[in-house]
Amino acid sequence: MKAISVHIINKTYLAILLVGLLFKTSLAYGSEPPIVFVAEQLPPYHYVNQNGQTTGAFVEVIHALLQQAELKGNVKIQPFARSFKAAVDQPNTFLISLLNTPSRQDAFQWVGKIYQSYAVLVGLKNSDINHLSTLEDAKSYTVGTIRGYHSASFLIDHGFAEQENLSLSVTSKHMWGMLFNQRIDFVMTNYIALDRDIARAGYNANDIKPYIFLYKFPNELNIATGLLTSSALVEKLSQALTTIKQNGEYQKIMEKYDL
Repeated sequence: MKAISVHIINKTYLAILLVGLLFKTSLAYGSEPPIVFVAEQLPPYHYVNQNGQTTGAFVEVIHALLQQAELKGNVKIQPFARSFKAAVDQPNTFLISLLNTPSRQDAFQWVGKIYQSYAVLVGLKNSDINHLSTLEDAKSYTVGTIRGYHSASFLIDHGFAEQENLSLSVTSKHMWGMLFNQRIDFVMTNYIALDRDIARAGYNANDIKPYIFLYKFPNELNIATGLLTSSALVEKLSQALTTIKQNGEYQKIMEKYDL
Protein backbone atom coordinates (compact mmCIF):
# COMPACT_ATOMS: atom_id res chain seq x y z
CA MET A 1 0.00 0.00 0.00
CA LYS A 2 2.89 2.29 0.87
CA ALA A 3 4.60 1.57 -2.45
CA ILE A 4 1.44 2.41 -4.35
CA SER A 5 1.15 5.73 -2.49
CA VAL A 6 4.76 6.63 -3.32
CA HIS A 7 4.16 5.73 -6.95
CA ILE A 8 1.09 7.97 -7.10
CA ILE A 9 2.97 10.84 -5.42
CA ASN A 10 5.86 10.49 -7.88
CA LYS A 11 3.47 10.55 -10.86
CA THR A 12 1.72 13.59 -9.41
CA TYR A 13 5.05 15.33 -8.87
CA LEU A 14 6.14 14.60 -12.44
CA ALA A 15 2.83 15.91 -13.76
CA ILE A 16 3.26 19.14 -11.83
CA LEU A 17 6.79 19.53 -13.18
CA LEU A 18 5.59 18.94 -16.73
CA VAL A 19 2.78 21.47 -16.43
CA GLY A 20 5.21 23.99 -14.96
CA LEU A 21 7.67 23.43 -17.78
CA LEU A 22 4.98 23.84 -20.44
CA PHE A 23 3.74 26.99 -18.71
CA LYS A 24 7.22 28.49 -18.65
CA THR A 25 7.75 27.56 -22.29
CA SER A 26 4.50 29.17 -23.34
CA LEU A 27 5.42 32.31 -21.43
CA ALA A 28 8.80 32.43 -23.11
CA TYR A 29 7.30 32.20 -26.60
CA GLY A 30 4.41 34.45 -25.74
CA SER A 31 6.73 37.15 -24.44
CA GLU A 32 8.40 37.55 -27.82
CA PRO A 33 6.80 40.68 -29.33
CA PRO A 34 5.43 40.52 -32.89
CA ILE A 35 7.37 41.99 -35.78
CA VAL A 36 5.88 45.33 -36.80
CA PHE A 37 6.94 47.72 -39.57
CA VAL A 38 5.82 51.34 -39.14
CA ALA A 39 5.79 54.38 -41.40
CA GLU A 40 3.89 57.58 -42.05
CA GLN A 41 1.31 58.16 -44.78
CA LEU A 42 3.39 58.82 -47.90
CA PRO A 43 1.99 57.54 -51.20
CA PRO A 44 3.12 55.79 -53.33
CA TYR A 45 5.64 54.40 -50.83
CA HIS A 46 3.55 53.52 -47.78
CA TYR A 47 -0.05 54.57 -47.23
CA VAL A 48 -3.61 53.49 -46.47
CA ASN A 49 -5.74 53.48 -49.63
CA GLN A 50 -9.41 54.36 -50.03
CA ASN A 51 -10.41 50.82 -49.11
CA GLY A 52 -8.54 51.03 -45.81
CA GLN A 53 -5.76 48.73 -47.02
CA THR A 54 -2.11 49.35 -46.19
CA THR A 55 -0.23 49.39 -49.47
CA GLY A 56 2.56 51.04 -51.44
CA ALA A 57 5.91 50.22 -53.03
CA PHE A 58 7.82 49.92 -49.76
CA VAL A 59 4.99 47.95 -48.16
CA GLU A 60 5.29 45.39 -50.97
CA VAL A 61 9.04 45.28 -50.39
CA ILE A 62 8.39 44.51 -46.71
CA HIS A 63 6.00 41.69 -47.61
CA ALA A 64 8.59 40.24 -50.00
CA LEU A 65 11.24 40.63 -47.31
CA LEU A 66 9.19 38.75 -44.71
CA GLN A 67 8.36 35.97 -47.16
CA GLN A 68 12.03 35.56 -48.07
CA ALA A 69 13.00 35.46 -44.38
CA GLU A 70 10.09 33.08 -43.62
CA LEU A 71 8.80 35.42 -40.94
CA LYS A 72 5.42 36.95 -40.15
CA GLY A 73 4.87 40.64 -39.49
CA ASN A 74 2.48 43.55 -39.84
CA VAL A 75 2.71 47.01 -41.39
CA LYS A 76 1.17 50.01 -39.63
CA ILE A 77 0.73 53.54 -40.98
CA GLN A 78 0.94 56.20 -38.29
CA PRO A 79 2.54 59.64 -37.72
CA PHE A 80 6.32 59.77 -38.01
CA ALA A 81 6.93 60.87 -34.40
CA ARG A 82 4.92 57.93 -33.05
CA SER A 83 6.67 55.50 -35.38
CA PHE A 84 10.10 56.81 -34.42
CA LYS A 85 9.38 56.48 -30.69
CA ALA A 86 7.94 52.99 -31.14
CA ALA A 87 11.05 51.81 -32.98
CA VAL A 88 13.26 53.11 -30.17
CA ASP A 89 11.16 51.90 -27.23
CA GLN A 90 9.74 48.60 -28.50
CA PRO A 91 11.71 45.55 -29.67
CA ASN A 92 10.89 44.10 -33.10
CA THR A 93 9.51 47.42 -34.33
CA PHE A 94 11.06 48.58 -37.59
CA LEU A 95 10.87 51.94 -39.37
CA ILE A 96 10.33 51.30 -43.07
CA SER A 97 12.15 54.36 -44.41
CA LEU A 98 14.46 56.23 -42.07
CA LEU A 99 17.23 58.57 -43.16
CA ASN A 100 20.59 57.35 -41.92
CA THR A 101 22.07 60.45 -40.30
CA PRO A 102 25.16 60.82 -38.08
CA SER A 103 23.04 61.44 -34.96
CA ARG A 104 20.98 58.30 -35.60
CA GLN A 105 23.81 55.98 -36.60
CA ASP A 106 24.47 54.46 -33.18
CA ALA A 107 20.90 54.73 -31.91
CA PHE A 108 19.52 52.26 -34.44
CA GLN A 109 20.29 48.94 -36.06
CA TRP A 110 20.21 49.18 -39.85
CA VAL A 111 18.65 46.40 -41.91
CA GLY A 112 19.58 48.04 -45.20
CA LYS A 113 18.74 50.66 -47.81
CA ILE A 114 15.24 50.56 -49.22
CA TYR A 115 15.48 53.65 -51.44
CA GLN A 116 17.53 56.74 -52.21
CA SER A 117 16.15 60.25 -52.37
CA TYR A 118 17.56 63.76 -52.32
CA ALA A 119 16.70 66.99 -50.56
CA VAL A 120 15.74 70.22 -52.28
CA LEU A 121 14.59 73.75 -51.57
CA VAL A 122 11.43 74.45 -53.56
CA GLY A 123 9.54 77.69 -53.97
CA LEU A 124 6.79 79.25 -56.04
CA LYS A 125 7.45 79.76 -59.74
CA ASN A 126 5.96 83.26 -59.64
CA SER A 127 8.25 84.31 -56.80
CA ASP A 128 10.34 87.47 -57.14
CA ILE A 129 13.39 85.39 -56.20
CA ASN A 130 15.22 84.87 -59.46
CA HIS A 131 18.38 83.09 -58.43
CA LEU A 132 19.68 81.12 -55.48
CA SER A 133 23.10 79.48 -55.52
CA THR A 134 23.73 78.13 -52.05
CA LEU A 135 21.96 77.36 -48.79
CA GLU A 136 23.75 80.39 -47.37
CA ASP A 137 21.87 82.59 -49.87
CA ALA A 138 18.58 81.22 -48.52
CA LYS A 139 19.27 82.68 -45.07
CA SER A 140 17.93 85.98 -46.37
CA TYR A 141 14.54 84.29 -46.76
CA THR A 142 12.27 82.04 -44.68
CA VAL A 143 12.54 78.29 -45.13
CA GLY A 144 9.91 75.85 -43.89
CA THR A 145 10.02 72.19 -42.99
CA ILE A 146 8.42 69.71 -40.57
CA ARG A 147 9.18 69.92 -36.86
CA GLY A 148 11.03 66.81 -35.69
CA TYR A 149 12.35 65.90 -39.13
CA HIS A 150 16.10 65.72 -39.71
CA SER A 151 15.69 68.58 -42.17
CA ALA A 152 14.77 70.82 -39.21
CA SER A 153 17.96 70.02 -37.28
CA PHE A 154 19.95 70.25 -40.53
CA LEU A 155 18.75 73.81 -41.10
CA ILE A 156 19.36 74.76 -37.48
CA ASP A 157 22.89 73.33 -37.68
CA HIS A 158 23.45 75.50 -40.75
CA GLY A 159 22.50 78.74 -39.02
CA PHE A 160 18.72 78.96 -39.46
CA ALA A 161 16.59 79.90 -36.46
CA GLU A 162 12.89 80.02 -35.63
CA GLN A 163 11.35 83.47 -35.45
CA GLU A 164 14.05 84.59 -37.89
CA ASN A 165 14.32 82.56 -41.09
CA LEU A 166 13.00 79.12 -40.13
CA SER A 167 9.36 78.00 -40.02
CA LEU A 168 8.55 74.61 -38.49
CA SER A 169 5.18 73.01 -39.17
CA VAL A 170 3.54 70.02 -37.50
CA THR A 171 1.98 68.71 -40.73
CA SER A 172 2.95 68.87 -44.39
CA LYS A 173 -0.47 70.34 -45.21
CA HIS A 174 0.25 73.32 -42.97
CA MET A 175 3.77 73.66 -44.38
CA TRP A 176 2.54 73.75 -48.00
CA GLY A 177 -0.19 76.19 -47.01
CA MET A 178 2.48 78.50 -45.63
CA LEU A 179 4.35 78.37 -48.95
CA PHE A 180 1.38 78.73 -51.30
CA ASN A 181 -0.04 81.56 -49.20
CA GLN A 182 3.38 83.25 -49.44
CA ARG A 183 3.99 83.29 -45.71
CA ILE A 184 7.34 81.54 -46.27
CA ASP A 185 9.67 81.60 -49.26
CA PHE A 186 10.91 78.01 -49.52
CA VAL A 187 10.24 74.51 -48.33
CA MET A 188 13.01 72.03 -47.66
CA THR A 189 11.79 68.54 -48.50
CA ASN A 190 12.72 65.19 -49.98
CA TYR A 191 11.96 65.08 -53.67
CA ILE A 192 10.19 61.73 -53.38
CA ALA A 193 6.40 61.90 -53.67
CA LEU A 194 6.59 65.68 -53.83
CA ASP A 195 3.78 66.08 -56.38
CA ARG A 196 1.46 63.76 -54.46
CA ASP A 197 2.24 65.43 -51.13
CA ILE A 198 1.38 68.86 -52.53
CA ALA A 199 -1.79 67.59 -54.22
CA ARG A 200 -2.91 65.94 -50.99
CA ALA A 201 -2.51 69.31 -49.26
CA GLY A 202 -4.84 70.84 -51.88
CA TYR A 203 -2.36 72.69 -54.08
CA ASN A 204 -0.90 72.39 -57.58
CA ALA A 205 2.66 71.07 -57.85
CA ASN A 206 3.01 72.77 -61.24
CA ASP A 207 3.16 76.09 -59.38
CA ILE A 208 6.47 75.31 -57.70
CA LYS A 209 10.02 74.73 -58.88
CA PRO A 210 13.30 73.56 -57.30
CA TYR A 211 15.79 76.29 -56.41
CA ILE A 212 18.63 74.35 -54.73
CA PHE A 213 19.47 70.65 -54.55
CA LEU A 214 21.09 69.88 -51.19
CA TYR A 215 23.56 67.14 -52.06
CA LYS A 216 25.19 67.13 -48.59
CA PHE A 217 21.92 66.17 -46.95
CA PRO A 218 21.68 62.41 -46.14
CA ASN A 219 19.77 60.72 -48.92
CA GLU A 220 19.56 57.02 -48.05
CA LEU A 221 16.24 55.74 -46.74
CA ASN A 222 16.74 52.63 -44.63
CA ILE A 223 14.80 49.96 -42.82
CA ALA A 224 15.88 50.41 -39.21
CA THR A 225 15.04 49.34 -35.68
CA GLY A 226 16.07 50.33 -32.18
CA LEU A 227 18.67 48.67 -30.00
CA LEU A 228 16.13 46.49 -28.16
CA THR A 229 15.59 44.25 -31.20
CA SER A 230 17.81 41.18 -31.36
CA SER A 231 20.78 41.46 -33.71
CA ALA A 232 19.95 37.98 -35.03
CA LEU A 233 16.57 39.19 -36.33
CA VAL A 234 18.17 42.27 -37.87
CA GLU A 235 20.76 40.12 -39.63
CA LYS A 236 18.11 37.71 -40.92
CA LEU A 237 16.07 40.55 -42.42
CA SER A 238 19.21 42.17 -43.81
CA GLN A 239 20.13 38.97 -45.63
CA ALA A 240 16.58 38.66 -46.96
CA LEU A 241 16.70 42.24 -48.27
CA THR A 242 19.96 41.51 -50.06
CA THR A 243 18.44 38.38 -51.60
CA ILE A 244 15.32 40.09 -53.01
CA LYS A 245 17.56 42.74 -54.54
CA GLN A 246 19.79 40.11 -56.11
CA ASN A 247 16.97 37.96 -57.48
CA GLY A 248 15.18 40.92 -59.08
CA GLU A 249 12.06 40.92 -56.90
CA TYR A 250 12.86 44.34 -55.42
CA GLN A 251 13.38 45.83 -58.87
CA LYS A 252 10.05 44.44 -60.12
CA ILE A 253 8.25 46.19 -57.29
CA MET A 254 10.01 49.49 -58.00
CA GLU A 255 9.16 49.25 -61.72
CA LYS A 256 5.53 48.47 -60.88
CA TYR A 257 5.33 51.86 -59.13
CA ASP A 258 7.43 53.67 -61.76
CA LEU A 259 10.25 54.18 -59.31
